Order: sequence, then structure tokens, then C-alpha cells
Amino acid sequence: MFTLRNATQFGHHKGWLFFTFATCALASSLSLTFGNPKPLAIISGLDIVGEGSVVLLTLGWIVAVLASRPPGKVTSLLIMGLVFFLFSMTLDLLDEFLRYPDSAVWLSMIESIPAAIGMIIMTAALYLWHLEQRAINLQLRRREWDYRDHQEIDPITQLYRGDYWQSRVTALQASGHNGYVAIIDINEFSYFNQCYGQAEGDRYLHEVAQLVVMNLRQQDLACRYAGDRFALLLPNVNEAEAQDIVKEVRASISHVAFRYKEDTAAIYTSARAVVAPLSQGDSLTDTLQHLLLQLEDAGRNEGDKVGDEGSYKGSNLGAKPGTKPGSKPGTKLGSKPGTKLGSKPGSRNAA
Repeated sequence: MFTLRNATQFGHHKGWLFFTFATCALASSLSLTFGNPKPLAIISGLDIVGEGSVVLLTLGWIVAVLASRPPGKVTSLLIMGLVFFLFSMTLDLLDEFLRYPDSAVWLSMIESIPAAIGMIIMTAALYLWHLEQRAINLQLRRREWDYRDHQEIDPITQLYRGDYWQSRVTALQASGHNGYVAIIDINEFSYFNQCYGQAEGDRYLHEVAQLVVMNLRQQDLACRYAGDRFALLLPNVNEAEAQDIVKEVRASISHVAFRYKEDTAAIYTSARAVVAPLSQGDSLTDTLQHLLLQLEDAGRNEGDKVGDEGSYKGSNLGAKPGTKPGSKPGTKLGSKPGTKLGSKPGSRNAA
């Protein structure tokens, strides 16, 4: 169920939220305690709008950081620097409404000091954030290629979607580099969904996505093309190397021992794949159409070399969709070991 707690990081930052509001309260208390109201005639509305906007935007930055970042050194330094800056900006805003007597002139003199301290702290935070981003960029290799767009990330597999993959293929062609592209399809995945439900199907796709990424090189790219299909981009390889990589990915999928909830019996699936060369003058649309036609042919022909190897080594899927798993561990998909399920390749989970 959607809640504010699981959608943001606020639940981990209660202390920083309190610190932020306490700082605003302190600045307001100091100004109201030592200041006297200015006559309306000398209050500048333009200054109030400008300085008030700075205060509101700074609060917005603090909320954005607390909502999106987990606890850590970088987060703490960013918030601390912003809160120091907010303290100064709050005093500056209240100056437009209040004037201080000679006994409290020190308040006007020190209002800019916290802002300077905040800028120093945020500079240190940004340097650490830079180091953090370098580490994250390495972690995301094989998931993204030199361009980041969070709106294109598939929420189930945490891979980019097919549109992102196509844009990166086009970029590779434009750069003059050659390579190979591949489409991998989980065999009879619709039957898996029928037996175990879409939630378990989504969990399986998430696990397989991690496995696909693990089997690729640092410079390769894996995306969720659609449903239970994954698209690979393999730059600077020859045909034999591309076939070897894809074969190893398929073999690793066939060895995944997936377990339904608390059931101990393993479920095994398999995948088929097609590979095509990619060069600068190729039409990506034509290449994709050719790949998808080959993929459908592989699904209809069990003897096809891309579809039969390691197919359904074993599963505890019941003979009928929706039956409880676990009655006979190690049997193959379908009512009879080795038989093909249905006349068409399995339908896909919604991308």
C-alpha cells in the first residue's frame, strides 16, 4: 500500500526535520524578542517578495533532500549547510518588518555569518556527493549508458525501458562503432503468471534482470524491452563473442532456482534469444523487426538452436494453472515433462 513513509525517506530524518523547524523558530524568536515593528510606509514589498522567495526555496531544497536521500554523511552535510543558510535568510526576511535598537544591533551584524558557514559546509557536501556519484556511476554500469533519465526506468526490473535502449543503440551507430544487439525472451512466462500470480511473476523478472546484468561486461547494456523480454547492446564484439555472451545469459537463467513464497521446491524456467549485428548504416527498425520475427519462430520451433537448449530443466509448476506448487518438485513446466505449453509464446507482464 502506498504511504508517505515508503514513498520518501522522511521516516529516517525526523531529527533533521525537527532541527530545521527549530532553527526557523529560533531565528523568529530572536527577531521578535529584540526587534520593533517598522512603520508600514518604509516596508518594501519588493524586498519581502525577493527575500521571502529565498526562504521558501531553501525550505523546498531541504524537503527535497530529506525526501529523496537516505541517511548518511553527504545527506547530513547538505542539510546542515542548508539549515545554516536558512537561519540567515530568515533573519534577513524578518529585517524587512522589524528594526533593532542599538542594544540589539549585533543581531543585524551576525545575520550573514551562518550563511557563510552554510556555504562552506555545502561545498564539502558537494565534494563528497561527487565522490558518491562516481561510485554510483560504476554501480550502474551495464544498466545505463552515459545518459540518465529516471522517467525511463522500469519499476519492476530497475532496468531502463526499451525506448532508452533504442536511443543508446542509435547513439552507438552515430558514433561509428559496431556491435551486436540481442533480444532474450523467457519461455512460456504467461503460464508462470497463471500458476503463481503476477506479483510473483514481477519478482521473478526482477531477479532475472539482476542476473542478466551480472553476466554482461562493464561496457554492455541491458534493458527491459517489453514484458518478459530483455534487450542487450553489446558493442565492439564479433559474432562468436556475442553468441557466447547471450548463450551464457540464457544458461544462467535456466539455472535460476526460483522459490514461490515459502515453498522449498525450486522452479526452473528457460529463455530463448536472437542476436543480430549492428553497424552504422543499419536501420534499427528493420533490425528489430527481423529479431522479433526470429524470436517468434524460435518459440514455435522447439528444435530451433536458440530455443531448445536447457529448456525447462525442471519445475514444480502444477499440471493446471492456479494449482498449489510443491506437489512434485523437479517436474517440468506443463502437465507432462518436456511438452510445450500452448501454441503461442507466453504473454508478457505489462511493462
